[in-house]
Amino acid sequence: MALIKHHYPIPLANKLKALLSFQLTKEAPPPTPIVYVDEHACKLSNNSMKARNMGLIPLLLMILFTVYLNIDDFCIGWEKKEKSTQHKIKFYKREYGENYFLSPRVHPIDKRNYEMLDENGDLSLSNYMHYRYYTTAKVGGTYRLKKDISLLVFYAVTIPLLLFFIIRFKRQAPMVFDRDKQIVYLWYKGKVRAQHFKDLRIYEDFQMMRIQTRGFDKHNNMQWANFMVQPRHNPYYNGKDAYEPVLAFICQFMEYGREHVMPQHEQWQSDDKPFAFFDDEKPKDFEQQLNAVLTHLSENDTDIPLDKDNLPIPPV
Repeated sequence: MALIKHHYPIPLANKLKALLSFQLTKEAPPPTPIVYVDEHACKLSNNSMKARNMGLIPLLLMILFTVYLNIDDFCIGWEKKEKSTQHKIKFYKREYGENYFLSPRVHPIDKRNYEMLDENGDLSLSNYMHYRYYTTAKVGGTYRLKKDISLLVFYAVTIPLLLFFIIRFKRQAPMVFDRDKQIVYLWYKGKVRAQHFKDLRIYEDFQMMRIQTRGFDKHNNMQWANFMVQPRHNPYYNGKDAYEPVLAFICQFMEYGREHVMPQHEQWQSDDKPFAFFDDEKPKDFEQQLNAVLTHLSENDTDIPLDKDNLPIPPV
């Protein structure tokens, strides 16, 4: 018995009758995450940018906050050591005279404290670091050195990486449901993915809904690709009840047209557009790629076969 149970997307056609009879609230805007509707197309976004905003950006802010706390702790220790050293020197000068630290009878520890300060009576950064890590090596200095080096390496690696991913994280192109051609398509990193609407397959679980499309990889092999939809914008839980209004709107749009699902607007576009520095640009050879994918799908039946109940037959 397999320890991991594989799941295979089922044809959307299996649910089409129920979705076409689903009662939509036509006065309300289209359900999230539908972002655009007109006479010819309906566009569906995924949750990638919101996941970035909910994941990477808070993580970066949290790490920057720990940087601030560690720097603040270092500066407080530096300031305290400087003040305590200045206080000790003033005390010894008051007790033993101004020339105490120049006399041969000065205690070595007192001499060392005196030499920590510069000619202006300030504790320099280099002298404080020597005291923090080496002078006190036997009473925690070595531990502090290892800890601070580890944190420095962690911050030096993590912060630039997070900044790189946040800045270079492209807004993914929406999935387009083309009513005129009865096809579904999108592009991702220069590659077009598509499927005939009648052959579209989906898989739903508590976390997300996966809409399956097809496209060529860099080796020109046909592959499956999932467009992940999370209507509640929750990366961990959405619930199957959140998917039905979205699928119903799409199916009724593809079957009956814009007038049926959204009679109050000839064109509608969502204002909810998470910020991104870059968009995933449409490929220059988009039409050529799209036609190649659709032609391959029409001429080659390479999808997972279905049984008599129109359910996927897992490979042996």
